[in-house]
Amino acid sequence: MNEHEEEEGGYRGPADVVVGDRPAVTVQVQLAGNFEPISGRYVWHGRVRTLTDALGVTADLSAGTELQITSPEGTATARITGVDLWGSHLVDGVTPPPFSRV
Repeated sequence: MNEHEEEEGGYRGPADVVVGDRPAVTVQVQLAGNFEPISGRYVWHGRVRTLTDALGVTADLSAGTELQITSPEGTATARITGVDLWGSHLVDGVTPPPFSRV
């Protein structure tokens, strides 16, 4: 596997993430998106790994917290929606995605 891979309609690899006024941290992300015909718009979502470890336990990473994700293809804003069983933060896109849409 390459250092980072473009997935169909997404991105997997390293990304810089900024939460609030904290400095950027580099973590692994897995992002994907698709066109939703009912709403008529492109939506994206994903997983941000090891964010708590990278920022420290004092960071507010609760649901609703916004963060900026910068991949090699661009920057976008996402909102934390929850945490999975492995401690990764689940996110939904707020702005157009930080990757090329297929």
